[in-house]
Amino acid sequence: MKHPSVRNPLRNQLIDPLNRHCHHQLLKHGEVVELSSGHQLNQPGETVAYAYFPAGGVIALIMQQPTEKPIALTLVGAEGMVSIASVLGVNIVPYASQVLISCEALRIPVQHLYDLKLKNTDFCKVLDSYVAVMHTQFAQAIVCHSLHNVQQRMASLLLTYSDRVSAADFAMTQALLASLLGVRRSGINKAASMLQQLRTLQYSRGHMYILNRTALLKVACPCYANDKLAYLSMMSN
Repeated sequence: MKHPSVRNPLRNQLIDPLNRHCHHQLLKHGEVVELSSGHQLNQPGETVAYAYFPAGGVIALIMQQPTEKPIALTLVGAEGMVSIASVLGVNIVPYASQVLISCEALRIPVQHLYDLKLKNTDFCKVLDSYVAVMHTQFAQAIVCHSLHNVQQRMASLLLTYSDRVSAADFAMTQALLASLLGVRRSGINKAASMLQQLRTLQYSRGHMYILNRTALLKVACPCYANDKLAYLSMMSN
């Protein structure tokens, strides 16, 4: 639904640095909306109508195959956008986008976004750089799922989730972790127990507390650091 008031809606790292004219065009063709937890922004294979620039929250891009468990390709927050394929003029994506934590977002029709990109050199550079970031993160997700164990992947996911919500404690169920990592809940329970024994985190009644971020970083697979490095290096060029 439409948000009742526009209070500095551009709290998004991709569009904050843009010039005033580009901001005006984004607001002219877009609107600030509230994205509710549990809402799916798109289904795999359907035509995408809007792109979203979240001002916070967490949105999971989830790949689902008919005979396999779903798996999260990446988690998007205020550092990025959803419907990245529209930046290339492609309005169909093979994955679902699901809101995990409610947030405000600037929603803009994909055609207006693409037209604005073509007319604005700075915006074009930002969006093209972010496409490169997402391609890198998608490739990293494949490597991670293939080579790293549940405990390593869980540590990396929790660190990323913590980054997106800017907090060391947050709501997180075993069912959600299992869905994001594409594993059984028994595997999540075992990994969570081991991480608690290492005193890196505390898990209680669907709530996660990161007690020792440095120790959790040592457990995490290198994919977490690689994703952060990719974003920083590509978005700074």
